[in-house]
Order: sequence, then structure tokens, then C-alpha cells
Amino acid sequence: MNMKLPLIAVSVCFATACVSVLPEPTAPDALYSIDASDAYAGLSHDLIDREPEAPRLISGQNMISEGTDGGLRVVPGVEWSGRATRQMQLAIMNSFKFDEAGDAVLPEHRILAQYELASDLSALQLEGETGVCEMAVSVISTQDRSLLARRKISAREQADSGSSRDRALALKDAASDCASQATEFAIAALKDRS
Repeated sequence: MNMKLPLIAVSVCFATACVSVLPEPTAPDALYSIDASDAYAGLSHDLIDREPEAPRLISGQNMISEGTDGGLRVVPGVEWSGRATRQMQLAIMNSFKFDEAGDAVLPEHRILAQYELASDLSALQLEGETGVCEMAVSVISTQDRSLLARRKISAREQADSGSSRDRALALKDAASDCASQATEFAIAALKDRS
């Protein structure tokens, strides 16, 4: 018992010394969000808007750039204001006009709907000074899990300059365009179901 107390004290001292030498995380210069560029009317059925599936590298807060050698790098000084996949989900959600025959809802609301919009975000990155968004979107029947429609969509936006800010804005615009295209696709796919 007498030996345990000094051993614990020494362990605590070493643990606090290790913590104090860790570098402080650097705060980004700017945070960006994916916004709904417009609200589209015509949703004819209730639809659950699922968060896109994506590789871990592009699903987080970091903005990613692909170099000429194919290597992926974090863009310094800029980040998404939250998980990129969650922001894409909310941008799609906000692209549906309210007070339509059908409503778009989030899964966490636990509302039953006839259909769901699922997506796979395969690219959300910069290629040089071009923001690139690529995703596959699917409308699925919730009753029997059958696939009703599927489409690949993509958007590319050129930055005004090579600065991190302008490149981030180009990536933000490309992501917003993808969200709009996903919304228009879902509306068109469900129109045939009326």
C-alpha cells in the first residue's frame, strides 16, 4: 500500500507533463457551409433525406485538395463549419420548397415516409483551382426497399484565384450545385409515382 501511493504520484506527474507538450490546435481562418442555392417545388410524396455515405477523408470538416501527383492534402486555413456529409444532407433538405403535396424530412424526426433519398458522395475536393462534387443519388421505396431511380450527378466550379479562400468558395459552390441537382432529381423521380 505504501509503495502504491508514490507510484501513482509519479504517474500523474508524467501524464501531466505529456499533456503540456502537445501543440495547440490551429484555428482555421474561415469556416464554410454548403447552402441551398434555391428552393424547388413539386415534391409529390413524403421523402426521407438520408445523410450521404462518403469516404472518411471527405466526410469530415477538412477541405481536401488533390495534387498533380494524385495525392490528397488538407487545404490550410479553411474548413467546413461541420461534417461535409451532414451539411450536404441539410442543403438538400433546404432545397425542397415547403407546403407541397409531399414533405422532405430528416431520419432523426422518426416520421414514416413512402420514399427515401440516399446518396453516395464520391468526390468533394479541389482539383487545382476547380471545386469538384460528384455523387450518386437514389430514390428508394421504404416499404419494400426497391430502387425506383438512380443517377450520377456532378458539378465543377472554377475559383477566381489560387487563394485558399477563393478555392474554398469554388468548392462550396460546387457542393451547393450538387445539392440542387439531387433535389431536382428526387422531385422528377417521384413525379412519375403520382
